[in-house]
Amino acid sequence: MPKKVLFIEDNLIKMEAVMNVLHSILPNADITTKDSFRSGLKELIGNSYDILLLDMSLPTWDREGVKKQEGFERFGGETIMREMKRKKKLTPTIVITMFSEFGVGKSFIDLVDLDSHLKSEFKEFYKGFVKYSSSERKWEDELKIALEKL
Repeated sequence: MPKKVLFIEDNLIKMEAVMNVLHSILPNADITTKDSFRSGLKELIGNSYDILLLDMSLPTWDREGVKKQEGFERFGGETIMREMKRKKKLTPTIVITMFSEFGVGKSFIDLVDLDSHLKSEFKEFYKGFVKYSSSERKWEDELKIALEKL
């Protein structure tokens, strides 16, 4: 049976690159994409998936129908994971991010510390992160290894 994958990502270039790699790693996967915090959370809570690929920083609303960006969740991925834990939707989750640092001021955290925090807070389903880069291909191997562990 093909794997059901939900990919929540707002950057179209990153989404396309990851989708190309996903299709090569999991050629028969049934992949659903969402591009905002709200649509991604609604899709995840309302359906069953084998794997969740999740961006950490997400717009609140989908691009379509929104004239101006009406909000942004710097830690939208973490908030989604918090809801998953609360609703006992323990879908194995891999964070795919372009950033090494998140937040500002008191909420600032680097990727290594964020990974440690997520492993502690969501140990039941958080499976690690992949650091995406449009100029390097190392992330492709990291994603393949992460998916093979699931």
